[in-house]
Amino acid sequence: MSSRTGVAIGSAILAMLVACTAPSEKSDTTPAMGMAAGTLAEPNVGEIRTTIEAANQKAMSAMLAGDLAGSLANYTDSAVVMMPGMPAMRGRMAYESGFKGMMGAMKVTAGTFHTDDIIASGDLVVETGTFQMTTVPKGGKAMEEKGKYITVWKKQMDGSWKVVRDINNSDMMPMASK
Repeated sequence: MSSRTGVAIGSAILAMLVACTAPSEKSDTTPAMGMAAGTLAEPNVGEIRTTIEAANQKAMSAMLAGDLAGSLANYTDSAVVMMPGMPAMRGRMAYESGFKGMMGAMKVTAGTFHTDDIIASGDLVVETGTFQMTTVPKGGKAMEEKGKYITVWKKQMDGSWKVVRDINNSDMMPMASK
């Protein structure tokens, strides 16, 4: 092998090693992933979490009061709501009808939402959390429910945060159908 061939192979190996080397840690001046320099400030996760937790508390208070409009105040007109054992409810007419049916069939007598964490990027926030709820079906006995949810919130033009996607499911095993 000639010395030129050895240099060429060595240069190629060096170029591959440089290309495969992990990037250095980003500096404090590097924009966040997906954000161009000078466009958007990093979201204030603590402030957003406080806002979302307050909105969730208002929604639970409305559910306890049997207030359909208050229960749904966090949702945008085009939100998609996915409840267990039901088709996805797409848009205000669908989820209002679905929640009206559920609230007409049972009363929420106790409940909490707990935000486990949020991930914020630009004008979207993904909330992961758990819930506990006691419901009493018409003519039935109180039922305890525990579960988890993922909710996607979107910042609105007025600065508020509204739900655009919502899915939840139970931690409890479903009863076998007969």
